[in-house]
Amino acid sequence: MTKQLTVFLIFTTFATLLQAQDIDFFHKNQNDKFKFEDINTQMSMDEYRILSRELRMKDMMYAAIVPGYVHFYAKDNKKGYTLLALRTAAFGELAYMGIKGNIDFGLDNFLDIRDNSPDTDVILTYGAFAVIFGTYLYDWIHGQHVLRKKQENIRYKYNMKMNLGMLDNPNGTSIPAFSLSLQF
Repeated sequence: MTKQLTVFLIFTTFATLLQAQDIDFFHKNQNDKFKFEDINTQMSMDEYRILSRELRMKDMMYAAIVPGYVHFYAKDNKKGYTLLALRTAAFGELAYMGIKGNIDFGLDNFLDIRDNSPDTDVILTYGAFAVIFGTYLYDWIHGQHVLRKKQENIRYKYNMKMNLGMLDNPNGTSIPAFSLSLQF
């Protein structure tokens, strides 16, 4: 027992002293903090923020701790709050089962031998774990899809306007324009 406690204390000491960084597996050929893009004047601040967001490994860890994190990050609050409610209910069910003292993970107790009916407490416990892991995976995978889809829609919207050479009309609509310039 003392060996395990010593190993645990050493591990936690090193874990608290070390600092982790998000690892980049790609080359960055530019410094994003000093290079300014050409931003369309019609773009809102929310659209600009969505375009500049990237999901990283640290966001994966945040999503494990905060239910619905990726959907909130992608500005999909309705699904984020739904995931928050589901995972909170699952954690509440596990806490209730723990207080009740009926958490048993043994498969031998899954079926009651007397009447071959499944043990409700075991089913609820496994169901809660399934909801916790399922909401995490859904949050990460679907949230990433939602963020990329929103980014693509914003890029498409403003690239179409730039490629067509649209000019803003005083009444707020866009009109097609053609221009020619010579530079020497």
